Amino acid sequence: MKEKKHISGSQKGGQTTEKLKKRIADHKLMVVVAIIIVIGIIYLLGTLYFRNHFLPRTVINGVACGGKNIETSTERFAQAAKEYQLTLKERDDKEETISGSDIDLEVDPGEQLEQLMESQNSFAWVANIFKKNENSAETAVTYDSEKLRQVLESLECVSGAEIRDSQNASLSDYQDGVGYELTDAVYGNRLDENVFYEKVDEAVNMMASELDLDGSGCYVDPVYTADSREAKEMLEKANRYVNTTITYQFGKKEEVLDGSVISQWIRTGDDCSVSLDNEKEKEYVSQLADKYDTKWKSRTLVTHSGKTVTVPAGGNYGWRVNQDETIAKLNEYLEAGEDYTGEVVYYQRAAQYEEPDYGDTYVEVSISEQHFWYYQNAKVVLESDFVSGDPTKGRDTPKGAYQLAYKARDQVLQGEGYSSPVDYWMPFVDGVGFHDASWRDRFGGSIYKGDGSHGCLNLPPSVAKQLYDKIEAGTAILVY
Repeated sequence: MKEKKHISGSQKGGQTTEKLKKRIADHKLMVVVAIIIVIGIIYLLGTLYFRNHFLPRTVINGVACGGKNIETSTERFAQAAKEYQLTLKERDDKEETISGSDIDLEVDPGEQLEQLMESQNSFAWVANIFKKNENSAETAVTYDSEKLRQVLESLECVSGAEIRDSQNASLSDYQDGVGYELTDAVYGNRLDENVFYEKVDEAVNMMASELDLDGSGCYVDPVYTADSREAKEMLEKANRYVNTTITYQFGKKEEVLDGSVISQWIRTGDDCSVSLDNEKEKEYVSQLADKYDTKWKSRTLVTHSGKTVTVPAGGNYGWRVNQDETIAKLNEYLEAGEDYTGEVVYYQRAAQYEEPDYGDTYVEVSISEQHFWYYQNAKVVLESDFVSGDPTKGRDTPKGAYQLAYKARDQVLQGEGYSSPVDYWMPFVDGVGFHDASWRDRFGGSIYKGDGSHGCLNLPPSVAKQLYDKIEAGTAILVY
């Protein structure tokens, strides 16, 4: 006899729960499997679909072709050409538009759509749902180029009244004691028309919806900003010029050349070059020469008798500034930024800066009295009669302030119709000078009128020797 087993209620309930859980798990698995199968079917159907349709969110030359086949996409290109507008993003937050209808725009994608279709991966259609698929194609975009040019030329950004040129970094106004500062570049809104037309042509051919003129490099921008090396070098050089002080000394007088004047000479170029206006420099140095040169100018002379006479202009004695060399030296100081205190460069110097410039050692020559007086340290150390040039024959001794050029012994003086050997020769202008005249036995008076020299001052031989021994080259000869 079999033994019967007793199963409690709790045991029966546990078995039922386990079976229920198993059935639920099996049901969920079947649902998941079903979902996977559905997704797989959808994916496979999508893959098949996108073999002859463009992937989702596909954009070709700005035309939305996602999910469309070749024929429909071609129609969209035709419609897009009619509706096409290119928005130009300009500086100063301005915009202008170009309409396809204004330029007779037409688009024929031709074989490009087929090539793009063949090149796409239809298995990747799911990924394209979540991202935009931008494409470019060399579609046959045609338009009336003359109409496009007319449209472009009518735009405010091309021919408007508010067009401003860009400006490079530049020097500020000069400030005494400070110099210059850099004024930063200014960005204008003038277009480089060649670049602009090229970029618009590219945008239209790509059917782009907008063109950022700034980002596309369409503007004529400044070449040099305040941060440019060239601009900084311009500033440094200009300040080196104006912060240099040149002090020219003329005896007890001074002429100070500093930034207040030099700043008027500064010239800058579009390439941030800095130079000095040479004409302004010449003008400044020329004014110094006009003020302080005494050569070729008339002078007053207190004669031996105490009478004041005017020594005519035109003689070769006196101060004369070498303007070219002075400018050359000036430029050296300015380029180096070196202050300078001293003289200008001279062609010729006189005895002193103060009047009279011939000092107190000179020769006074009176043609009317036919007499000369040689002063050393303001005292007459030699005087004598002479015979001067014959005025009746047009051989007058020239009047003016001269300087002794040199002195020489045993010379032969030659000219038209004469040859005269002399022991002592002391010229002061154009072959005219003091010399001994041993062929004469009388001097002074009115001999020179009718029996005068060819212009020289004929002296008694003993006087010529004394003068020769005393006088030095450069001594002033004042003839009146």
